[in-house]
Amino acid sequence: MKDRTLFLMSARSLRRGAAAATAIAAMAMLAGCAGSPPRTDGMAPHTAAAVPGEGTSPSFTVSGAVGKRAVFDLAALQALPAVTVTVGSNSYTGVSLWALLNDATVGLRPDTTVRNPGLSMYAVAVGSDGYRAVVSLAEIAPESGNRVALVAYSLNGAPLGRNGVARLVMAGDVKPGRSVARLAAIEVFAAQPSGR
Repeated sequence: MKDRTLFLMSARSLRRGAAAATAIAAMAMLAGCAGSPPRTDGMAPHTAAAVPGEGTSPSFTVSGAVGKRAVFDLAALQALPAVTVTVGSNSYTGVSLWALLNDATVGLRPDTTVRNPGLSMYAVAVGSDGYRAVVSLAEIAPESGNRVALVAYSLNGAPLGRNGVARLVMAGDVKPGRSVARLAAIEVFAAQPSGR
């Protein structure tokens, strides 16, 4: 009986290990570690043009699968339509990530050779400390998930201060793990099928 119990415990551990490995592989693919489109701007995939360390920058860049690489500072953000969302007891004001990526300054560049190209696109928000979070564009597109992803520049009516010029706020997430403070870059990618 003791040997059977050990065997069952080992089998469960292997299944959990396999599930974890599958989840890690899927997350790596989603994050662009596998299948990222080739970079044409000389940067390695998901490398922020940020100052290393905990410092803040007065601006952040938007690059990748967009019509034009752009730099946004506080004035540029405030020139776009403002949105305010409440998360817990905090009120954030900023710009919808969807609106920012579809602004004439940036302009998403979907792969028109695939059906529903927006469903395979994602943005990686990168903080100046290297912290990263992935947002599927399908989850924030008005015609798909319609979730609120905010590039916030104000918290409870005040500037973000030591949290930088902007931060990503994902309204509706159970835990705030995708809130990226001290935003340094937003990089847009389209997931590529293997062998392409």
